Amino acid sequence: MDKQYAVAVILIIFGLGLTQIQGSDGSFLMGLGIGTIAISLVWIVRIIIRDLKRR
Repeated sequence: MDKQYAVAVILIIFGLGLTQIQGSDGSFLMGLGIGTIAISLVWIVRIIIRDLKRR
């Protein structure tokens, strides 16, 4: 597994954890978690497209 994929997966798991936190800052953390997941998914798609262009 490439290090970039590992970092992206860790960020996705971190984002999922942020979406599960309840409390007074729940809506902020929910948005932060969803944003983290979205950025990680875009990063993975970019890596996959770059790898496919190399082949």
